[in-house]
Amino acid sequence: MGVKRLLTVILVLWGLGAVVPGCRHAVQYDGRLTAVDSLMKDNPDSALALVEALSPSDLPAEGDRAYRDLLLTQARYKSYVTATSDSVINRALAYFRTHPADREKLTRAYIYKGAVMDELGYPDSAMLYYKHAEATAAPDDYFNLGYCKMRMGALYRDFYAMDGKPIELFEEALSLFTKSNNLEYKYRCLNNLGCLYRDINPSKAERLLEAALSISKQRKDTANYIEDLHALAVLYYYNEDYDKALTFIQKVAQFDQSALSFPFCTTAANVYAKNGMTDSATLYLNLASQFDFENNEKYKMYYLESDAEIQLANGDTLNSLKLSQKEKLISDSLITNTEKPKIARTESTFDKTNSDTTRNRLYQATKVILLTALIAGIFTLLFLVYKKRYKQSNQIIDKLRIESEKQLKSLDDLQKNFDELQIKEDGIRQFISTQLGMLRDITANCYYQPHNKLGKEIKKIVAFQDKNMHLWSQIYDYIDAEYNDIITNTRKNHPDLNDKELLLLALSCMNYSYIQMTIILGYSNSTSVGTLKTRLSEKLGCSVNDYITTMTHK
Repeated sequence: MGVKRLLTVILVLWGLGAVVPGCRHAVQYDGRLTAVDSLMKDNPDSALALVEALSPSDLPAEGDRAYRDLLLTQARYKSYVTATSDSVINRALAYFRTHPADREKLTRAYIYKGAVMDELGYPDSAMLYYKHAEATAAPDDYFNLGYCKMRMGALYRDFYAMDGKPIELFEEALSLFTKSNNLEYKYRCLNNLGCLYRDINPSKAERLLEAALSISKQRKDTANYIEDLHALAVLYYYNEDYDKALTFIQKVAQFDQSALSFPFCTTAANVYAKNGMTDSATLYLNLASQFDFENNEKYKMYYLESDAEIQLANGDTLNSLKLSQKEKLISDSLITNTEKPKIARTESTFDKTNSDTTRNRLYQATKVILLTALIAGIFTLLFLVYKKRYKQSNQIIDKLRIESEKQLKSLDDLQKNFDELQIKEDGIRQFISTQLGMLRDITANCYYQPHNKLGKEIKKIVAFQDKNMHLWSQIYDYIDAEYNDIITNTRKNHPDLNDKELLLLALSCMNYSYIQMTIILGYSNSTSVGTLKTRLSEKLGCSVNDYITTMTHK
């Protein structure tokens, strides 16, 4: 008993020896740095001035220098100083990676590395570092977890992820910011969610934006209060409730003119034009023209859209149509340029899929050749070994020859099938490319001229295409060829899917927009597409985009 008790005492003392030094070596930083950190939330400009005044040479400890680099990056980002390099945050991240005792600062280092990469134009890298931050954060670090979710949601939103992923991330962020009792970022999530729900659930968008408006009013945040009023005006404008949109425009107009932004002025011009008040519409368009927007393609698009609305309200349909066409050209260019990272990934996936398919076919053919050679070798060896023992050597030779001829014929058939498949794929690609071009033109024209004779003819064409199941069968063949047999496998794994759900999956593979899907599927508004996509996601067990990614990378 005495020995056991002695061993117990030794183990306890050893444990205390391991714990106490750890407590003595808890991370301690220069008090000036912690003071700067305390200013970061409410006064990032002051924090930036202080940390810039603090020279690295004043901080002999490596940990303090790394902390300064982290605070400097954070203060610059929160003060809207655009990053030109990632060297400063790289030093902080390198230190905290090798000294992970301060988990919160390692999490923050990952977050602001992601923020810098986003500003430098590398959204994919930004997403990677946000994911690292999310994995590093403590389970009860609600603020940093919420911030990661919010930034990832913004990336999905900005790069046209036309599924529920941005909404899902912003809603998770909202829940986390509510737990951390952070009113500022709770407001940001509500505002973003209101804008995201605008096209798919207007009533929910209204509730979210009203909640955001309440917070900005409570915080006496004039800039965000005006932005919320503007967002509500846009919501009602898009839902063709022009009278209600006008009430929010007039609320904003009560503020000083210097508080009015370019987007608000163009929205106001649109709303007044829709209400037949062309003088007020022209006044706001003139206010918008005072902004320097020549180098901003998105602002030029807004300006042309407002000008077109005013011309239409004045009865000048031809000039309105010309302005709309100019706006459409800029819009198409903006989508192309904004989606470059996504397009690059899509092209890379496409090239990889094709390369993998080709390699797989060659691999299968090589396996047949090797198997044939192996069989031939085995038969030859057997023939040589048993030649002296059996008099039926000539029969064995005949059998070997027949077997070899069969294998050669199989190889010839395989080559013919391969060539026929290649010809079929080329034909499908050429045919579908023509059809898809026609469908894109149809949907674009129908969007801009929905009520005239041309619009009616286009609807007839779309209705014909909807019934033309031979066309959709060809499209499904095309999608299978390009996306790893996704339609065939989906039909097999999910036999409960109907034709419209399969067509929605195919159109999502080709990155069709909600507007284009709405017209092609024969719906009257994009809300129906959102509902159909939500139902499809529930049947698939994940979002449509995640499902496509999973199926095409198998």
